[in-house]
Amino acid sequence: MASPLLPIIFTILAIVTPSIATVKVNTSAIIETLTVDFYKRKCPEVEQIVYDVLKKHAQQKPGSIPGVIRLHFHDCFITGCDGSILLTPEKYNNYNSEMGHPSNGVSLRGMEVIDDIKAEVEKQCPTTVSCADILAFAARDAIVLSGNPHYSVLAGRKDGVLVDGNLAGDLPKGSFSIELLTEMYAAKGLTVDDLVILEGSHSIGQTRCQGTIAEEASIQNVTESGQILNKQFKSMVIQKYCPPAKVDQFFNLTAPLNPAKPENSAWGVSFYDNIKKGLSLIPSDLAMAVNVNTKGLVNQYANDSQLWMKKFNEAMIKIGKINVITGNQGEIRKHCGLINAVNLPA
Repeated sequence: MASPLLPIIFTILAIVTPSIATVKVNTSAIIETLTVDFYKRKCPEVEQIVYDVLKKHAQQKPGSIPGVIRLHFHDCFITGCDGSILLTPEKYNNYNSEMGHPSNGVSLRGMEVIDDIKAEVEKQCPTTVSCADILAFAARDAIVLSGNPHYSVLAGRKDGVLVDGNLAGDLPKGSFSIELLTEMYAAKGLTVDDLVILEGSHSIGQTRCQGTIAEEASIQNVTESGQILNKQFKSMVIQKYCPPAKVDQFFNLTAPLNPAKPENSAWGVSFYDNIKKGLSLIPSDLAMAVNVNTKGLVNQYANDSQLWMKKFNEAMIKIGKINVITGNQGEIRKHCGLINAVNLPA
């Protein structure tokens, strides 16, 4: 049975000027440098350590743990899977880091989980396992804890040594059209099918009230063929979770992404069923149900949860290959929030 662990992962609800990501996929030599058994001799227990620490966090605070999936996606989509999303702004005198960018900021969850995992891994295998690989392992385990089958993770990534939050503006947004999202995904080596599959994670999780209200203005501009947000559904969500009387708290208040999700239903299938009925808070999700290039896929996954889970895992594997750095590039950080060249505060 799927566990309701996943937060909003793949779409930041903000109205911004669209910008196409320019970082291309580095596919050369990936097969030679990333391997399933990369740590077999160097740190054979690393994946078990990751799973044990993640599961412990899940038992103590379930809602915060699956944020690592979103962390992994954002890490890979911005500059590549190099752990740069984990660099803490405060450690760099609030330098414009990816974590501190408005597209991420307070909406990110799960950093403390990765820090705890890294600390345990360092005890067993000092300066051996990169934060980028730990994040990939943890994202996989969070997906498995949410009900998907287990899959193997390629490893061998190095951690990046540059801090630059400017590219975080290239993340997908809920106000973007299907055509723009398709372009952005293609720039990362991902297909329209991958786009539809990954958006299925919106069947579970939370979105900030600030984003939910802001998105209302873009609904009619983004949706196609008359597909619009169900007004009764919107009214219920606003009144229950984002009441106007608490507008000053909207930055911190959240609403479920899928309030209409049937109890105990599979986390992918309910999403596709509901967007066909206009039961979504995200304009691009509503558009996906009627767009000529995506509606057939929506119908397919609405009727086959096993196929969706299989393809979701495959899409996550593809994400984990985006612009990796290996070999003599990058470093193995001692602390995930800090480049090794920067001293920790006393």
